[in-house]
Formats: sequence, structure tokens, C-alpha cells
Amino acid sequence: MGNPEYRLYGHFESGNVYKAALLLALAGKAYEFRHVDIFAGATKADDFTALNPFQEIPVLVHGSSTITQSDVILRYLADDIGRFGGKDAGERRRIQEWMAWTSNKFTNGIASARFGTRFAGFDPAVITFFQKRAEAAFDLVERHLADREWLVGDSPTIADFSAAGYIFLADEAGLDTSPWRRMHAWIERLSLLPGWHHPDKMPRKDAIVAPTAVFNAPDDDDV
Repeated sequence: MGNPEYRLYGHFESGNVYKAALLLALAGKAYEFRHVDIFAGATKADDFTALNPFQEIPVLVHGSSTITQSDVILRYLADDIGRFGGKDAGERRRIQEWMAWTSNKFTNGIASARFGTRFAGFDPAVITFFQKRAEAAFDLVERHLADREWLVGDSPTIADFSAAGYIFLADEAGLDTSPWRRMHAWIERLSLLPGWHHPDKMPRKDAIVAPTAVFNAPDDDDV
């Protein structure tokens, strides 16, 4: 395999990095993974700060473009690949709404409870606060999925992949998603997409990641 056109900087423990890796996997795109040891302070190093002044992962490098912030990376990739970004302007707006909401409410609750449980030793009351925040978001998603299979439109989009960043890690936050029947079915649908992989399959060192399958959906412009 030659050098892939995409290079993704990240860490295997990050659900936000997983979002970008998942989209690349579902689109059947190979990428170069650069491991960034966040627990050793690698994002604060001068060379990484030069790449991303926000000192965060993920970072996507594509040709001369450097893109930061996970949901911005998802939008960039969807536009570049021509897939998963919405069929028209209306869907694109709905997708951006869902991505903004999930980042603030859905992802934040899971990620914060997981971080406090696994890495930071938060007070149990603080962990419970974030778990309740996540569960309130689950309630909203459950209602939304009453008459649909995906968050926006009739096929998977980056709105789903954005929310998926941490939903597959919910058990590490002490959360059981099974009581939310419709949301749990949505999670199952995501996991059955060709090319899908669990976050625990993320590379743990520098690697060239080849796609295992291609999700053969029509390009957005062809729908």
C-alpha cells in the first residue's frame, strides 16, 4: 500500500478520535495513524502545538490542510469523500444541529463520567451528575428515534458518527444503554455497517490502517 492521503493524529482511548477513524473505516479509506501520548503530555509539546494550537486530538492532515476538532473533521471528510454529509442543504443543517447538541449534551455526559471513573478518580457524586446528564440525553434520542432509524434522514450520516464517538464506550462510564430500546437498536444498526469497528480496535501505535470493508452507500450528490 502506498502512502494514504489522510493522516490522523490521536490516541486509542479518545472517543473523539474514534469518530474520525470510524468515518474513514466506513468510507473504505486507508489512513496513516500517528499515536499521540496524551497521558505523557505529548499534545503540549512544541511540535504538536505547531500542528494544533488548541493542543488537542484529533488532528487530520490532508494534503496542505490541517483540520482540528472532531466534528469539523467529520464535516471536512464527508465533504471531501462525498458521503455521509447529507442529501441537501436542509439535511446538512439538521446534521450540524445534531452534532452541536450531541457534543454538548450526549457526548459530554458519557465522556465526563468515563473520564472521572477511569482516569481522574472523581467524587462519586460528580460521576453521578454526569451519568444523569447522559441519561437525560438518552431520553431525548429515544423520543427522536420513535419513527426513524437514523438521527437525520433515512441513512447514516456524520450526525450518527459524531454521537457514536462515546456511545460505544458508555459501559466504561458506568452506563447501561439497554433500557433505551430504540436508542439501543440504533447502536446495533451502527455496529452492523460494513467496515464498522469498536473503539477497542483503534491502533495503539503509529500505523497504516487499511479498510476492512466499504460501506457501499450512494454518494450524497447521487441521491
